Amino acid sequence: VLLAEDDEDIQKVARISLQFRGGWEVSLATNGVECLTLAAKDPPDLILLDCMMPTLDGYETCRRLKLDPVLRHIPVIFLTARAQETEIKKGLLLGAVGYLVKPFNPMSLAAEILQILQSAENANRTS
Repeated sequence: VLLAEDDEDIQKVARISLQFRGGWEVSLATNGVECLTLAAKDPPDLILLDCMMPTLDGYETCRRLKLDPVLRHIPVIFLTARAQETEIKKGLLLGAVGYLVKPFNPMSLAAEILQILQSAENANRTS
């Protein structure tokens, strides 16, 4: 899992949650440019994106990921404090498979991610 998040406290909590509750290896990016660079070097199985990051925000990062023929298949889930319906729709229209709102529950984060991925997989099978 590649977590693109600029807040160190959230990085720590999310990383611990994803490692211990989900059993996932977690890489960190602190902005969208770093996320794109890391994803191109070693494509992850999943990208968690914050919307509000320096240099390149999450929306633009998602847009660029989905335009890249090598990276477009990687599921993207927004993990952000931006919770307005228009912001959620924007993230999903850009190609994200899900949208989780901060503050999140570290005890259920991995399960929520798995549920989103399962729903996305089921939707792909029926389309």
